[in-house]
Amino acid sequence: MGGKNKQRTKGNVRPSSSGRMAELMSRVSSGESGFVGFGAMSGDLGYVPAAQGTEDIDASVDPEFRMVLRKLSKRDVTTKLKAIQEFGSLCKERSEEAVKGALPYWPRLYNRIAVDHDRRVREASQVAFQQLVLKVGRSLAPHLKHLMGIWLLSQCDTYVPSADAARLAFSSAFPQNKQAEALVFCKHEVLTHLQDNLFKQTPQTMSDPKTTSPEEVEAKYQRVVTASLMAIKLFMNIIPASENMDLTDTYARLLGNDKLWKFSKHKSPQIRGALYSVIAAFCVHAPEVARREAPRVCPSVLGNLDDSDPAVCPHLWEAVLHVISTIEDCWQHVNPRKSVLPKLWIVLRTAGKGSGTAIFPNILPLLSKIPADIIGTGIGFYQEFFNNLKMGLSSEHVQYNSRERGAVVSAFMECLRYCLVNNTGDDGEKLVIQNHLVLDQLMPVVEASLVEHKSRLSTSPLHPMVADLISYMDKRSQPDSDTHHTYQRLLTLLWRNLGPVCSAQLKMEGDSKTVHQVLNNVASLLECIRTPSTKHKLAKRTSRVTFSISDDHAHHGARLKTSPLHRPSSGESSGTESERTSVSTNDPEAALKDGPMLELVCSLSKSALKITKEENSLPHLTFLARMVKAFPCRHIFTELFKMDSKDGKEEDSQEEVVQEFFSVVLLPWLQKEDAVVATETEMSGQTMEHLVTILFALVECCEGQEQKFKLVDTVIQECNGIQAVQWIVQKGVAVSDSHPMHKWLRSETLGSRLLSLAQQLCSDSFRQQGEQHETADSEDSWDLLSLCLSTGDDNESLLAPEYQEKILQTFQQALPRDGHQLSEDPAQLHKCVGFICDVANSFFSSVPGCLLVPSSEDLLLTLFQIGASGQHKWKGTSSFTYNDPVKTKLHETWCSGVQALIADRGGLLNEEGFFCKAARWIKQSLTQNQGHLEHVQSLASASLSLVTTMVAALAEVDTGLEGEGGAPPGLNPTVVEFVRLLVPSKEEWETLREAVSQQWSQARMLDASLYFSTIPDPPQLGNDPAAVPDLLPVAIFVGRLLGNLQRGNIFAMSCFSNKVLFSTGSSFSESEDFRDSRCSESSERVSECSDESRNSLSLDLKEFHLSDHMTSISEFHASPRTSRMSSGESSARSDDKAFAASLRDGLGGELYLDVVLEVVYVWEWCNAATGKGHTGYQGVLHQPHRGSPLLMGLELLYYALLPLLSKVQHEDWEQLLSRAAKRSLEQGGLWSLSFGYLYNRYRRHSKRKQQKTDVLQLCGGLDRFSELDQASLHTLQTIVPLLTQEDTTLVLEVHAAKVLSCQREDINKVSGGVGALAVLSKCLGHSSSLSASWEVLMSVLNELAEWREGEEDIFLFNCHIGESPADQVTTNIEAMRFLGSLVEKAGVNFTQENWDFVLCSLVAFLQSCSESLGEDDVSFLTTAFAMESFNLLSTVADFLASHRGKKGKELPGNLFTEWNEFFSEGAYSVVLPMFMKLADTSKDQLKSLPLPSRRLLEATCAAVVHVPEDVLQAHPLEARLVAGQPSQLPDHLQTLLNHLCPMLLVENRALQLAAFKLLLRLMPSLASYDEGLITEGEKEEKEEVTLSPPAALLDVLEMTSTYVEVILAEVTAGECAVIQPGSEAHHFTMAYLLAWKLLLTFFRGANSELRAAYSSHLRESKSVQLLLLNLFRLMPSKPILMVERQRHESGKGSPSRQHAKSHQPKSMFEKEPGLDVKGEPSSPEMQHLACMVYYNTLEDLPAMVRQWWNSQDKRVSTLVERLTSKFVSPVLCAAEIQAVQNTQHSFDNMTVKGRPAAREVVATYTVDEVSMELVVQLPVNHPLGTVNVESGKRVGVASAQWRNWMLQMTTFLSHQNGSIMDGLILWKKNVDKRFEGVEDCMVCYSVIHGSNCQLPKLSCKTCKKKFHSACLYKWFSTSNQSTCPLCRNLW
Repeated sequence: MGGKNKQRTKGNVRPSSSGRMAELMSRVSSGESGFVGFGAMSGDLGYVPAAQGTEDIDASVDPEFRMVLRKLSKRDVTTKLKAIQEFGSLCKERSEEAVKGALPYWPRLYNRIAVDHDRRVREASQVAFQQLVLKVGRSLAPHLKHLMGIWLLSQCDTYVPSADAARLAFSSAFPQNKQAEALVFCKHEVLTHLQDNLFKQTPQTMSDPKTTSPEEVEAKYQRVVTASLMAIKLFMNIIPASENMDLTDTYARLLGNDKLWKFSKHKSPQIRGALYSVIAAFCVHAPEVARREAPRVCPSVLGNLDDSDPAVCPHLWEAVLHVISTIEDCWQHVNPRKSVLPKLWIVLRTAGKGSGTAIFPNILPLLSKIPADIIGTGIGFYQEFFNNLKMGLSSEHVQYNSRERGAVVSAFMECLRYCLVNNTGDDGEKLVIQNHLVLDQLMPVVEASLVEHKSRLSTSPLHPMVADLISYMDKRSQPDSDTHHTYQRLLTLLWRNLGPVCSAQLKMEGDSKTVHQVLNNVASLLECIRTPSTKHKLAKRTSRVTFSISDDHAHHGARLKTSPLHRPSSGESSGTESERTSVSTNDPEAALKDGPMLELVCSLSKSALKITKEENSLPHLTFLARMVKAFPCRHIFTELFKMDSKDGKEEDSQEEVVQEFFSVVLLPWLQKEDAVVATETEMSGQTMEHLVTILFALVECCEGQEQKFKLVDTVIQECNGIQAVQWIVQKGVAVSDSHPMHKWLRSETLGSRLLSLAQQLCSDSFRQQGEQHETADSEDSWDLLSLCLSTGDDNESLLAPEYQEKILQTFQQALPRDGHQLSEDPAQLHKCVGFICDVANSFFSSVPGCLLVPSSEDLLLTLFQIGASGQHKWKGTSSFTYNDPVKTKLHETWCSGVQALIADRGGLLNEEGFFCKAARWIKQSLTQNQGHLEHVQSLASASLSLVTTMVAALAEVDTGLEGEGGAPPGLNPTVVEFVRLLVPSKEEWETLREAVSQQWSQARMLDASLYFSTIPDPPQLGNDPAAVPDLLPVAIFVGRLLGNLQRGNIFAMSCFSNKVLFSTGSSFSESEDFRDSRCSESSERVSECSDESRNSLSLDLKEFHLSDHMTSISEFHASPRTSRMSSGESSARSDDKAFAASLRDGLGGELYLDVVLEVVYVWEWCNAATGKGHTGYQGVLHQPHRGSPLLMGLELLYYALLPLLSKVQHEDWEQLLSRAAKRSLEQGGLWSLSFGYLYNRYRRHSKRKQQKTDVLQLCGGLDRFSELDQASLHTLQTIVPLLTQEDTTLVLEVHAAKVLSCQREDINKVSGGVGALAVLSKCLGHSSSLSASWEVLMSVLNELAEWREGEEDIFLFNCHIGESPADQVTTNIEAMRFLGSLVEKAGVNFTQENWDFVLCSLVAFLQSCSESLGEDDVSFLTTAFAMESFNLLSTVADFLASHRGKKGKELPGNLFTEWNEFFSEGAYSVVLPMFMKLADTSKDQLKSLPLPSRRLLEATCAAVVHVPEDVLQAHPLEARLVAGQPSQLPDHLQTLLNHLCPMLLVENRALQLAAFKLLLRLMPSLASYDEGLITEGEKEEKEEVTLSPPAALLDVLEMTSTYVEVILAEVTAGECAVIQPGSEAHHFTMAYLLAWKLLLTFFRGANSELRAAYSSHLRESKSVQLLLLNLFRLMPSKPILMVERQRHESGKGSPSRQHAKSHQPKSMFEKEPGLDVKGEPSSPEMQHLACMVYYNTLEDLPAMVRQWWNSQDKRVSTLVERLTSKFVSPVLCAAEIQAVQNTQHSFDNMTVKGRPAAREVVATYTVDEVSMELVVQLPVNHPLGTVNVESGKRVGVASAQWRNWMLQMTTFLSHQNGSIMDGLILWKKNVDKRFEGVEDCMVCYSVIHGSNCQLPKLSCKTCKKKFHSACLYKWFSTSNQSTCPLCRNLW
C-alpha cells in the first residue's frame, strides 16, 4: 500500500496491516457486516447483499442467491453469463420464498444486463427472467414499473433470440388479455424510459468509454435507439385506442422533438427503418398528431423514396402508404416534381436495387394516390413511368432473381391495367394514351418474352397476367357494357399486333435449342390465353426428385428424358386434370370458331406442320403437338389436312376430314417413326411422343367410342414396333377414368399384343435356341408390361383379367427351374429375371385381388423358390451373390406377393396353396447339396422373412390398424401351423440321427471326454469334405428359424440383414439373454485376445461366411403394403419374452424343447466330427481346412444355437435339463455331451436369476451311478466338471474304492476298474483341492502297481499294441491318463517307489509305442495309446523341470539323477526319432492328416520339447551339412541346426513351435564357438570385426522377411495388421518372429566382443530396421493381456481403489507368450509374440533401435516413443536396475547399487581411501533417449579427465548394444588402466576401446602417443590422410 516511512493520513494512528485485513475478512465471512455497494441510496438496498447480518432484509436473501447476484455485477462476460445461468437454475429449483428474497435486487441488475454488449448475456438474462417470473408470479407487481421499460425494449432487441426470449417471459407473466393492462399501468414509466434513451442518452453515457471500445460503444447506442423506437411502436400497438387518445399530448411532444427527425438521416439503416415504423404507427394510432406534424412527416417520408437499404425499405414504404392515406394534403408539403418523382424514377429504373419484393407491391397504391395535376395531360407521365419500369425489368439482378422478376412484372402489368381502365373513352387524348400503353409499352414486353431466348420473362407471371388482361377486356367488350366500344377496339388492336409477332417466331432461324425455347414461349402464351384461370399467380419453385423404375437401368440415362413409361406425379396429374376439366367445360368449337384466337392457332399450326415436314424440325413438331392438345377441335385438323392434301375436297364433312387426316397424314408418319425408333436417337423418341399426343387430340375430335377405338387399334396393328404402344399406354394411363382411352386399355387388341410381347421376351431371354424375333428394346418392353399390369387411379387393373392371367402364366413357365434349357449368358439371365421381378412386384403391390388370379400364386411360388435357393445353378454359372441386386429384387417381389396373398385370401393354409407347397419344398431342399451349406443360409433367411411377413400381414388384416401399436405379442395360429410344417417331427429327427456316422467318437476318446471300450476304425471321413449328413443342414435351418423369430424382427423388417442380425449392437435381433451369453462365452474362449484382433476376428467371421449368404430385406419398406408396419417397432421390443412364450406355447412346449435338444445334439456332433473341444465353439477361423463343409456347418450352427437357447424361458430350463439328463442316462454319447453343454448354459443363466438346480439331482443322485454302464459312465464323465468340490471328493472316493476292490477279471469292464479309472481321471482334472484324498489316491496308485505285479499281463509293456485286445488297450489308455493327472496334481507326495512305478511304466509304454508305430497301417487304438504315452512323458518331464531347484516339499533325492541318467534317455530315444520322422512329412500330407494322426503329432511335439540338451546334441540324425556354409560349430550341432531351422517354415503349428523350443535351448551356447575368431580379427587390426550368426537361421529369416514384407506392404506403421489365423501368411509371419526371437537369444548369449561383431553384421544387412517397421505393423495399439484386461475392467476382487491401483493389468511386454504346442493359432498370440520380440530387441540391441528411431519421420517417431515410454520403458528400466543389483560380477575397488524409484545406478570407485562416484540415470523413454551420466564425487581426478570418462560412458551407452553393467565394467577398466599409467587414445579419449576392448598399441614415431588400431584405421579412412591425429606428421 505504501512505504512505512511515508506520511500517514490524519487520524490514522495504525499502519496498514495484513493481519487486520484478515480479521476484517473473517468478520465479513461470519456475517458481521451489512451490505456493500449502493447501500446509502434512499429507497434502494444496493446491488448485492454482502453477507447475512442481523437485519431482517439480510436474512431474507438466500446465501447462494447472494453469491450469484454479486457475480452479476462483474464485468467479465463469461462470469456474467455463468452467473445468469446459475440464477435461472436457482429460480427454478429454489422455493418461492427464497426467490422472493432476491427479487428486490433484480430490477437494477436486469436494467444493466438486458442491454449488455454481449448478445449471449442479453439472451440468457431473458431466459433467467422467465424462470423468475414463473416462480414469483404476482409478487413481481411492486417492481413492475422499474422493469417494464427495459422489458419492452428487450422485446424489440435486434438480436432475435434475445427478443424472442423476452417476449416469452412477457407472455409467461401476463396472459394475452392482460398485457395491455400491464402496459397501461406502467405507461408513464415506459415512455419516460424510452424518451430518455432517444433524447437524453448519448453513446458515452450508455457505456463506460474507459472499459469499452469505441466500436462497442457506438453499437450499443444504435441498438438501444433502434429498440426504443420499435418499442414505441409495440407500445402503441398493444394498448387500447382510448389510451392512445389520452396520450396525445405525450405523443405530440415525442413527435415534435427535433432530435427525433435527425434520425431520418442517421447512418444506421436500423435506426432509419425504426423511425419510419414509428411514423407509420403514429399514422395508425395517433393520426391527429401525425397531421399536426405533417410539415416534418411528409418530407421525411416522401423525400426519401430512393432509400433502398434492405433494412429500411419495408418500413419506409409502409410509412409512405400510411402517410399518403392519412395525411390528405401530404403533396402540398413536398415538391413532387423535384423531391418525389425523380427519386421514384430512380427506384423504378434500378428495380429497388435488390429490394424489389418489398417495394414494387406498393407502386400501384402509390400511383393511385398521385393527384391528376401531378400526372398532367398527354403521355408524358406514362411514358416516363413505364420506361423506367421497363429499364428496371431488364436489369441483370431482376433477370436472375425469380422473386424480384415476379414483383416487377406484376407491378408493370397492374399499373398498365390501372392506367388503361382510368383512360377509357373515345376522345382523342385518351385514344393516344391507350395506343401508347398497348403498342409502345405492352407489346414490346410481350415480344421480348417470346423473342429473347436469354430473357426470363417467359417464366414470370407476364403471360398469365396478359391472359387475364385479355380476358378482362373480352368480358368488358360485351354489348351490355358502357365501354364496350373501347374494349373491342383494344382487343382488335391487341390481336392485330400479337398475331404477326407469334407468326414471326415460327419462321426464325437458329439452333434447335433456341428455336425450341422460343416456340415453347409462344405456346405457353397461347395456352395461358386459352385458359387464363389456371395460372393467376407466380408458381413457387419446387424441387422434385424423380426416380426411374429400376436402378439397373441407370445406364440408359440418356433415354430417361424420352422414355414414356412412368406414372405422372401428383402435380402432373392435377395439371392434366385441370386441363381436361377446362377442355370439357369450354367447348373449343364454340369458343374459338371464327374468332381471332382460332385464326391465329390455325395459322400457327399450319406453319408448324409445314416446317416440320420440310425441315424435319423437332421444335416445330413439339409446338404443333401442344397446339392441338390445347385446342382439340376438328376445324384445326380440317385446316391442317387442306394444307397437307392438295386434292382435298371442300364438300367433305369435318368428321370425314378427320378420318382422312389420320389415314393420309398421321398413320404413315407413325409407321415411319416406329420403324426408325430402334436407333434410339433422341429425336425419334420425342417425335413418337408428340405424334401420339396428336393422335389423342384426334381421338377426342371423333364422334362415337367405336370410331375412337378404331383409330387406336389401327395404330397398334399397323405399327410393328414397341414405341407407339408404349406412348399410347402411358398417355392412356394419365387420362381420366371417363376418358374413352381409359376403357380402350382393357380391349382385346392391347391384351393380345402384350401377351405376344411377353411370350416373345421370355423366349428370347431364357432359351438358347429358337426363332429370334425382331423386337424393340427389351428394357422398354419389360417396363411396358409392368405398367400394364398395374392399376389405375380407380384401383382397377388396366388390362383385362384374362390377359393378366395369361401373361403371368407366361412368366411362371419361363422362369429358370431344374431341367430347363437355359441361355448361356448369365448376365442376360440375371437381367431378365430382374425385369420379371420388377413387373411382378408392381403387379403384387398395386393391383388389389391380384393373388386371386390362379396363375399368380404359381408365379409367387416360383419366385420364392428362386430367391430362397442359394445353390441353383444355371448352365454352370454360380448362384446369386449376396449383393446381387437381382436377389434383392426377388426377395422384395415375393414378400410383396405374400402380403398381397394374405390380404386377398386371408390366413388359411390350403394343402395345394402357396404356404404348404413352400413348406414342402423347403424341407425337401434342405437334404439336397449337403456339402454346400450356403443354400441352408438362403433357405433359413427366406423362411424367416416369410414367417415375419406372414405375421405382419396377418396382424394388419386382423386389427385393421396401420401401425398403431401393431399386433399383440402372440402369434397367429396360421403362423404357428406353418412353422410346425417346417420343423421335423420326432420320428424325422430320429431317422436323421440314425444316418449320422459314428466317427465323432474318435475325437471324444482322444480328448478324454468320454470312454469307449472299443472303437472300430471307420472310413476316414474327415478326408471327404463333402460328407455332410442331412441332420446338419436341418439343425442349422431350424435353429436359425426359431432362434431369430421374435417380435422385434417382425416390426423391424430390415433386421434380417446378416450384418445387422449378428452385430453386437443389434437391439432387435438379439435378445438380452443372447447378448449376455455371447459375451460370457467369448470371454471364456478368447482369453488372451486384444481388442483389435477380437473385433477384426469377429468381423471377419461374419463377413466371410454369414454375410455372403444372408438376405437383407431392408428395402422391404419401399412396398406400400409394408411401409405401414414400422411404427410399432419401438413398443414391440418390450414384448419379446411374451412373444417367445407365445411361440413356445403355439408349437407346444414339448416340441420346442425337443427342437432345442436336437440342435444341441447336432452341435456336439459337429464339434466332435471336426475335432473341436467339446466345451463349445472355439474359433473356426483358427483351424486349417477353412473351406471344409463341416467347419462351415459348425460356424453356422453356432450362430443358430445361441439365439435359440436365449429363447428358453427360465421356468423351462429345469424341464429341458431333465429331458436331456434322461436321454444321457439312456443313450450316453452325444446326449451326455449335450446335457453337459446345456447345464453349463443353465449355470450362467441361473447366476442372473439367483437360483440353480443341482446336476446330481437331475441325474437321480449319486446312487444312480453305483453300477456303471457306458451311458451312465458318459453321463458321469460329463457332469464331474460341473460338481461342487464336496461332490467331486465323494465321487472320487467311491470310485477309488471300486478300483481297490476290483477283481482281476473285471478290470477291463466299464462296470469295473477301467470305468472307475476314467471317472478318477476326470475328478483329478477338475478338482481344486485334493488334500483330503491324498491317501485314497496313493492307495489307487499302489493298486495299479499291484496290477503290474499280478499274474495276468494287464499293462501293455514292451509289446505290440495292434495284437492286443481292444478293451485291454483302452484300459491302458485310461491308466496312463490317471497317472498323468496324478503326477500333475499329487506328484509332490510320491514316494520313491511310486516314482519308480511311474517312470518304469512310462519307459515301458514308450517301448510298446516304438514296436507298434513302425507299421504302415496303424490302428486308431494304437495311435491313441501312443498319444497318451507321449502325453504322460510330457507331463512327467514338465513336472520335473518345474520342480527342479524349487523350494518346498522335497522330492526323493535320487529322482532327478535317475531321470537324467536312465529314464530320460530311454524315453527320448523313442520320441526324438519319431519327431524327426514326422518332420520329414510332406506339406500336403501334413494338411490332410486325419484327426488321430494330428493329435499324435501334437503329443509328440509337446513331449520332445523337454528332451535334455545332452540327449538332443547326441542325436542319431543323418548328417546334413551344406557346402560353403560358414560355421565354427561341430558337425553334430550344425546337422541339428540344419534339421530344426527349416522346420520353422513347416505349415504345422506343432512342428513349428517344437522346433522353436528346441532351438531356443541351443542358441545361448552356440556363440561360444565363435570366440576364437575375435583373436584373429584383433591380430589383423581391422577397424571392426563382423561375424555372421548361424547361417541356417539367417536363411529362415531371409525367406520369411521377404514374405512378411509383401504381406505388410500396404500397412502403415501404427496400424495393427490382423492376419488370418491358420493361413499361410499367419504361419510365415510366426516363423519370422520366432526366427528373430532365436537370433536375439543367440545374441544375448554372446560376450560383449562377439555382440559387437554380430551387431556389425546386422547393421550391414539392415534387417533390424525392417524388423522394427514390421513390428509396429503387428503390435496392437493397446498391448494389454486379455485376461488381465478382463480382470481389471470387471473389478472383481478389488475391494478398494487402492487395491485396484496395485493390480494394474499386465502388458504384453511383461510376460512371455505361452506358445502352447497343442493350442490354436490366434491373432492375439502373434501380437503378443511381436511385443516380446520388440522388448528383446530393445533389451539386446538398444543402440540400433535408437539409431533407427532417430531416422524416422515425426509421425512414426512419436508413435514409437509413445508406445515405448508407456509400456516398455518401465519394464526395461526395472529389469536393468534389477540386473545391476543382482549382478554376479565381483569388483575389488568398485561398488554398484541401484535406485529403482529414480531410475538411477550409482557406481563408487575407491582408490587409496579416495572415492569417485558416477551416477547413471535412465530416461523416461529408455532406451530411445540418451542416458544421462552425472558426476557424484570426484577426488584426485582432473576435470578434463573426468569429462572424458563421462563422455566415454555416455558414448558407450548410446552407441554400443550393451547394458548398464557392461558400460560400468568398461568404465572401471579405463579407470584402472588410467591409474596404472596407460594413456588414453587421443581419438576416442578412452583407454579401453568401446567395441573390441583393446588397449592403445600403435604409437606415433614423432609424438610417441599411442592409439587404438580401430580408431587409427577410422581416422585414416575418414580424413583421407595418413598423418598422426595429434601432431599431424606423416605416420
